[in-house]
Amino acid sequence: MSKKSKTADPVTPGVDALSHGRQLARAVRIELLSEELDRLTVDAAERTASIANRASFLAISAGVLIAASTAQLWSGRPIFGVAALGLACIALLCATAASRPGKRLGIRAQRLVDTYADADVTAGQVLSALVRQKADALELQEGDLSKRALWTTAGFTVLVLAAASLTAVVSAQLMGW
Repeated sequence: MSKKSKTADPVTPGVDALSHGRQLARAVRIELLSEELDRLTVDAAERTASIANRASFLAISAGVLIAASTAQLWSGRPIFGVAALGLACIALLCATAASRPGKRLGIRAQRLVDTYADADVTAGQVLSALVRQKADALELQEGDLSKRALWTTAGFTVLVLAAASLTAVVSAQLMGW
């Protein structure tokens, strides 16, 4: 009988079969979590791009309303013209806040290398730590996405009010009120 066959576990010497089974089950769970977090990260990135596109549309629409609000001096109900201009400017500010560049939210490559390249840990421990870091990064990204969505929603709400105000001033001008 060789020395190799005397060990309880060829992968991790000294670990019994039940413990090894638990380690394998944990490794499978960690891998599944990692894959799901990757999918959620892609989904969050797509939603972030969607918010950025909406913020761009909001900025352009606000710019059009600003231009229309300043196209002429409004003699009928000028307060609505001023309100339309102010509200369109607020909508533009909301679009700017929603599309602002942000700091990188996520795992930093150099930190990973510095932490794990020469660490005395198993691959399973590294994967487990990565999954935790992915989850933390995803939480930060979701929080940032919620804030950007809130700015975009507020901007569109104000834009609707600006359009209504501009409609009122144009109507007053045309009707001679």
